[in-house]
Amino acid sequence: MALACREKLKENGVEVQISRTGDTDQGINAKVKEANDWGADYVVEIHHNAGGGDGAEVYYSINGGKGKTLAQNVLDAIAAIGQQSRGIKTKTTSDGRNYFGIIRDTYAPAILVECAFLDSKDYKIVDTAAERKAMGEAIARGVLKTLGVNEKAAKTDKPAETVKTYTVKIGSGLTAAKAKALYQKAKKAGFEATIVKEKK
Repeated sequence: MALACREKLKENGVEVQISRTGDTDQGINAKVKEANDWGADYVVEIHHNAGGGDGAEVYYSINGGKGKTLAQNVLDAIAAIGQQSRGIKTKTTSDGRNYFGIIRDTYAPAILVECAFLDSKDYKIVDTAAERKAMGEAIARGVLKTLGVNEKAAKTDKPAETVKTYTVKIGSGLTAAKAKALYQKAKKAGFEATIVKEKK
């Protein structure tokens, strides 16, 4: 999903960095440092949920602002592909700080997206590669809307051009041996060739 999100953003001219491209993870401190060192304008953490629920939810900072706008835009885009919306939310520690480190410690507005519950029937919305791609692209659309970038139309394959073909007659009135030699020479050069016996 994150890879699909990145590609959709890049297609639309957005500069993107991603914390990982394989099935390995790094600690929250490393992610925060990477985002802060890069000078990101927005930070999006993509997750899945557990607990037997249904639907997507997006967390944002208790400070609201651009992060709240981003959260709503991303959730709206996810809902547009058929996922149930559980709303945008904040979560705090016992002392009133943002609970999620990616939201609390990054300089840029950050959100944490919970796309689906993997321990209920909800997993079916992200069960195939095509569905995961659609989810990642939906997240990207929410980011594009927040940035004020109009999504480019999807690329379509151009219809095949009509190719004119020609027939070339190489020789006439040849003996069978000469016709065969010319035939073999044409085939060797990569041409389609046929020997046609002329009517007398």
